[in-house]
Amino acid sequence: MAFGDWSEKTQQLLTGTPGTRISYGEIRAAIGDTTAPLSARELHRVTDLDAPYDFATGKYPSSSGSAHLPYVLDATENVGVGTTGAVSPQDLRGVIKEYIIEQASSTQEENFNAATLSGATTPSVDASWNSNLNKNITKYLRLKGRMITAGVSTAALIVDQPSSNLKVFVANTPPGYGIYAAGGAAGGQPGGHAIDIDNPGAPLTRKVFVECEGSDARIYAGGGGGIDGIDGVDGINGSGAAAGVKGSNGSGGSSGSNGQPGSAGSSGSNGAPGSPGQQRRAYQQRRGYQQRRGERNRRNDRRPNGGWPRQRRAGWQNRQGYQQRQGQQQRSGAQARTWCSGGAGGAGGAGGGGGARGNGGSGGGGGTGGAGGASGYNGVKGIKGVLGVAAPARGWNYITGNITGQPGTPGTPGTPGGGGTPGQAGTPGGSGQPGTPGGSGGSGRGGQPGGAAGCSAGQPGQPGGSGQPGTPGTPGSRGANGQPGQPGTPGIAGTPGTPGTSGRPGGSGGNWGLPGGSGSFVGQAVPGGGGPAGRAIKGTGPSSDRYYEVINGPNEGGTGDIKVIY
Repeated sequence: MAFGDWSEKTQQLLTGTPGTRISYGEIRAAIGDTTAPLSARELHRVTDLDAPYDFATGKYPSSSGSAHLPYVLDATENVGVGTTGAVSPQDLRGVIKEYIIEQASSTQEENFNAATLSGATTPSVDASWNSNLNKNITKYLRLKGRMITAGVSTAALIVDQPSSNLKVFVANTPPGYGIYAAGGAAGGQPGGHAIDIDNPGAPLTRKVFVECEGSDARIYAGGGGGIDGIDGVDGINGSGAAAGVKGSNGSGGSSGSNGQPGSAGSSGSNGAPGSPGQQRRAYQQRRGYQQRRGERNRRNDRRPNGGWPRQRRAGWQNRQGYQQRQGQQQRSGAQARTWCSGGAGGAGGAGGGGGARGNGGSGGGGGTGGAGGASGYNGVKGIKGVLGVAAPARGWNYITGNITGQPGTPGTPGTPGGGGTPGQAGTPGGSGQPGTPGGSGGSGRGGQPGGAAGCSAGQPGQPGGSGQPGTPGTPGSRGANGQPGQPGTPGIAGTPGTPGTSGRPGGSGGNWGLPGGSGSFVGQAVPGGGGPAGRAIKGTGPSSDRYYEVINGPNEGGTGDIKVIY
């Protein structure tokens, strides 16, 4: 936060008084390997920006035969050392093996740019890279204080200019310092990044090294914000309530049986025969005829009066006639006497027909079915619970405070269904009707007249007696009563309403470097849902993993405290 919070810690080598002798042993001890020989070719300055990343056997000179990082790398301070030709010990005076810029302990920077050595609260520092950032000299940015960011859009530490062989060395003191990103807000905001590294125009092998010193070397990404829960779902109203069904009508009674027809009357007795007689017969024959002829002529004439009164009307009449008669008569006679029998008695009259049978009475009508019971009522659905509110994530902008989402409210239970009255009884069946009476017997018929006598002297037979009348038919029996109507069925009660589901709890904010909804999360439709965590170290490319390499981090088996993705 202050100009003087930064310092250069670069050590120049072989810095004796100019012109004084520098021995081979001093040179080997300063820039070489005291256990291996040192040749003049190994003293040339190597400017290849990729030399620190690839110094395989045979690429650069080696007296021992083993490949090693070139002893003299390119730096502003090493520009006096030739890249070819002879190199004198004096050319090596003041060379450097590494360039170091260090942050003071217990200091703090916000959104600090390692390339420009400036930040949001520190426009410049009392140090510079001396144009060595994109030279291959080993460079250390030693962070012993704290790097922070207040928002997720900008990382706490930024490297965004071309560089080679740069090492970000996290050695924070006291514990609790380090590099801290911002956490995502509730609603699923992604967490912020702690370190954001790019190396524009460089091959992918030219990486920035991030190295941790000890278990207190912290690089913490921001957690992802939790996502609000989901409202519960309303229950479903009960169903099935229905009115009872009307009972079926009773069946009609059966008709009564018909009566028996009456028996026919007995025939009348025959008449007694007539008594015989004796007949005397005489006869006289007389024959005569008479002829009469007459004629008459009568004429009337009436004259009109011509308008005179009636008494003055005149008329005349003329009548003429004649008659002629002739006659003749002849008579003869005889007498005889004979015996004759009386007439036969008349047959008795036929008896009267029996009376017609009475019809059976009609059956009684069936009773009316009872009315169905009244409908029950359906239960009412329960009301859904309200969603729980999400929590923000852990980050430098939310160091303390709750990161657990709130629970949703429970849904209310549905009300039970009920009701439904019993069905009503059916009405009784109607009474059967009485049968009709039998018809009267028919009258007997009169007897036949007696037969005539053989002659007028005999008596005719007596007529037969009249037949007896038939007996009346019996009445039909009464019809049976109708059956009573069936009772109506009871009304059906509705089913209960189902309860509303509870609102799902809000997602928890992610702890340092964790996505929202992780840890004790219970709630989202997709478990673990929430804002993604930021990265402890973000590179470029689709996977954000280019242009950096971590040394001594947890994934490398080291002790550095990095949370979580890098």
